[in-house]
Amino acid sequence: MNFLRLVCLLLCMPFVAFAGVSIEEALKGEKLFKKHGCTNCHGENGVHPTSKYVPVLKGKSADYIFRNAYAIFGDDRANRKIHAMHDQFCIGEEPEEGCYPIPSSQELRTIAAWLGSSSLPDKKRTPQELYVTSDEAYKMLQGLDDKALFVDVRSRAEVMFLGMPTDADANIPYMTPGYYDEWDEKQGMFKMQANSIFVERFSELVESRNMGKDSPVFLICRSGSRSAKAAKILNLAGYTNVYNITDGFEGGKAKDGPRKGERVVNGWKNSGLPWSYKLSKEAMYWDI
Repeated sequence: MNFLRLVCLLLCMPFVAFAGVSIEEALKGEKLFKKHGCTNCHGENGVHPTSKYVPVLKGKSADYIFRNAYAIFGDDRANRKIHAMHDQFCIGEEPEEGCYPIPSSQELRTIAAWLGSSSLPDKKRTPQELYVTSDEAYKMLQGLDDKALFVDVRSRAEVMFLGMPTDADANIPYMTPGYYDEWDEKQGMFKMQANSIFVERFSELVESRNMGKDSPVFLICRSGSRSAKAAKILNLAGYTNVYNITDGFEGGKAKDGPRKGERVVNGWKNSGLPWSYKLSKEAMYWDI
């Protein structure tokens, strides 16, 4: 991992008030990432890196972000990584116009706390550690056009009765209900089982688009858990650039209010993004 680019991304993420971080602290973090000039690398929204070598930090823990950032900006000014930023920070020279101040340890902690997403549950985490909301995924997909894949990993019944993002390239279920002959007492539904040919069908889609294992891939399920599992399987198969859409197609459930228990909190549908009940035959999954 290139730590120079890691820290550059660290300082350039968009404003989000993560759980455990007050609005005041989040605002301070936003000001600091602008103060240290990393919008030069990643733009205002922070989710459109200028290079494929730039890692996305959203979703990583605050501790992880701080440790790696401090390894560059800590007390060891001879660190070779920081010298790669010589022009931006005027390392070892008199400050000049256009130079940005080197962040202090406390500033790094503030930024790391702002970026750290402790609210992301373990079941939505992936080895690739690439996380986006539906809104962010839509914007990125618009920019990437045909250079990325967007795959809906829900079951066929879900896409048929609940609809599907109109921009999705394919539906490849990560789990299927089999023959609807087994019951899950805990969940109160038919048992789902892993799709044994998920990776095979996914790889065929990648190959048909003349893409590789480092091509950007966006996975969506109902609310971000199955897509995380699918990302883990794809990681084992060598796919390294897989984004988990953490709020999914339907979103999370309201915890209180008149619509308590309903999936109205976030998600592709609730965000007003393009979707339809009318499906594309070419995008459907045909294996039994």
